[in-house]
Amino acid sequence: MIRINVLPEELRNAAATPVKMFVGMLAGVGVIAILLFTYAYLWFDSVVFQERLDRKRDEFQQLSEQARQVDELLDDIAAYKEREKVIISIKTSRILWSKKLEDLLRITPSHIWITRLEMREFDPAEYVWEDGKVQTGGYLKLKCYSSGNDVDRMTVYRKRLKKVDEFYLRFMEEPVKPDNFYSDFINITPPEWRFVVLSSYQEPRNIRFNVRLDLRPLMEKPASNV
Repeated sequence: MIRINVLPEELRNAAATPVKMFVGMLAGVGVIAILLFTYAYLWFDSVVFQERLDRKRDEFQQLSEQARQVDELLDDIAAYKEREKVIISIKTSRILWSKKLEDLLRITPSHIWITRLEMREFDPAEYVWEDGKVQTGGYLKLKCYSSGNDVDRMTVYRKRLKKVDEFYLRFMEEPVKPDNFYSDFINITPPEWRFVVLSSYQEPRNIRFNVRLDLRPLMEKPASNV
């Protein structure tokens, strides 16, 4: 069979598709397809990554909340332990005044008599903890008389009140206290006395003197106030 193209020359060239143009179109379509595929892949991957990021963010927030709750619990536990320590310290440091009075009677000689006794034990809530000042836990005041006008009797009695506590405190830590009358005290006031005449007594000339003993505080100075 013989085919004859009867179209004019200019129309014959227009109707024919150049090979280079056809190849270029195929290449362009391929590039566009690759770009679309790449875009779709990256979009899908970004969606997946965003979902993972959201999950990690939620997990981080949950863990942060749990960590905050744990920190609060630890703070509460530390506070309760500190309170427990204070309570135990107070309970174990409370003075048995019945025994203390027995000790006082035992070391008080017959020529010394106590006419007045005043005791005050501070509650730890009353402590001030001023800088440069010693915080006491209270005091014990004694109003005493010594038979006769011999001042040495009063001096010896004051030494018996303190006994050997100072010697022990030179070699032992503060929390460790010897078991004697003065062990619960930290200070005794300087001596003060006056001669008095008691006409109804066998020895009319006597000595009247006062003694104040300051108690140890029931708890140590808080660290925040050091």
